[in-house]
Amino acid sequence: MMMSGDKMGKNNIVLIGFMGTGKSHVGRYISKKLNMEFYDTDNIIEKKYGCSISYIFEKYGENYFRRVESEVISDVSQNRNIVISTGGGVVLDKSNIEMLKKNGVIFLLDGSFDTIVNNLYGNVEKRPLLKGTDWNKKANELFLRRKKLYYNSADYIIGIDNKKGNAIAEEIINIYNLQI
Repeated sequence: MMMSGDKMGKNNIVLIGFMGTGKSHVGRYISKKLNMEFYDTDNIIEKKYGCSISYIFEKYGENYFRRVESEVISDVSQNRNIVISTGGGVVLDKSNIEMLKKNGVIFLLDGSFDTIVNNLYGNVEKRPLLKGTDWNKKANELFLRRKKLYYNSADYIIGIDNKKGNAIAEEIINIYNLQI
């Protein structure tokens, strides 16, 4: 379902959503299928700084990370004909979404909290905002706080519950091909 504005001339596919929604997996699949370059903003940050996102959060804090993330978004969003997988907090800075929308169509990978918890289970140590005890409660608070931002940022909302990553990717490809 189309959520906002005219998409003519926008040829990047941008994936947003909460951690654990499969943005990286889906993005890699789409990029291979459409022969487009794939950019994962978290991976770019890790390569640029030579350390994990968790380490950046621990050493420098979330505000520093968000500034670095915005710089990467600014650089990556200038490209054309690419697939961009963003970090879960990209929507916290409205200017990130504005930059991504200039050349891109934004797809929200939207799932129930149960689906997200199942996807995160066993992978929480890589998630700096979920460190410590009761990660499930922390995740739920973040999820609820960001949900409206995700919806307001998306051009299309793609449900992920009870779907395999490749099926989600094919759904995005079909929508993308109809709108270009």
